[in-house]
Amino acid sequence: MLAIETQNLKKVFGNFHALRGINIEVQEGTCYGLLGPNGAGKTTTIKLLLGLLSPTEGEAKVFGYKAGSFQARQRIGYLPERVGYYAHVKAIDFLRYIGILSNMSSADIDERAEELLEWVGLGGWGEAPIGNLSAGMKQRLGLAEAVMGDPKLVILDEPTSNLDPIGRSEILERIKEITKEGRTVFISSHVLPEIEVVSDYVGIIHMGEMIVQGKLKDIKKAELKRGKHDYELIVDKPEAIIPELQKSPFVTNVTRSDDRILIKATDTDQLGQNLPKILVDTKVQLVKFAPLGESLQDIFLQIMGETKNVQKKS
Repeated sequence: MLAIETQNLKKVFGNFHALRGINIEVQEGTCYGLLGPNGAGKTTTIKLLLGLLSPTEGEAKVFGYKAGSFQARQRIGYLPERVGYYAHVKAIDFLRYIGILSNMSSADIDERAEELLEWVGLGGWGEAPIGNLSAGMKQRLGLAEAVMGDPKLVILDEPTSNLDPIGRSEILERIKEITKEGRTVFISSHVLPEIEVVSDYVGIIHMGEMIVQGKLKDIKKAELKRGKHDYELIVDKPEAIIPELQKSPFVTNVTRSDDRILIKATDTDQLGQNLPKILVDTKVQLVKFAPLGESLQDIFLQIMGETKNVQKKS
């Protein structure tokens, strides 16, 4: 069964097209990672799934029910990117309140709240006012809130923000446990290595359009096969070397992403032989030159670079 299904989902704010007809399918019991640069439409998509926004066109369904309906909402647990709490409320009382809203019994509420505080690493902090918790601890409490009502779908928007490396690792393990329990997780994050750790499926959106989606392992295979002549180059003066690389007959595409230059070549041997001369002629210092790896971050940067290149030409 599909936990999430969108068909030609569009959202327009005035003259701004936040979503341009995206189609998403999320299988029940899987973790789906939604990726994209700032302003791509990730948070808008989440708000449409929650029913916080209404689509301009198209539709979104949660377990077959219209997004925003009572039947859909009662199946969702949600952790927003920025959580606001009443500082004076105790952590455990907050979870109890979520339990009441989820129509849980009194006995189940107390047991579940204590259990979840331990689960997210806040054991012993239940009686503490939320205002006394650190930003990272509040983020842990937010994850407990998202699963308090025993939801079938857990939507997480930047779930590891404010956490230190150990905290990030622990929360990622909790997210994997949520999926193993048979729940569906829909996660949006800027930290691509974390998405790679927990997700079975990914979707990459840019400027409101879905660029690629599917099983993560299938996307990796396709991109690696297609990009076997792709290289990453880092130099001290990228603006000086890019024009010379673009003149090379064996280089078919050069894109820049921050301090990285992504090169697509038809002849990698020729590229390796000619690069030292290009570096000397342009008086550029080499920092790194290597084939693109198979990480999700490499694939994301490659796809974004190619997408921006196509948009510039069109």
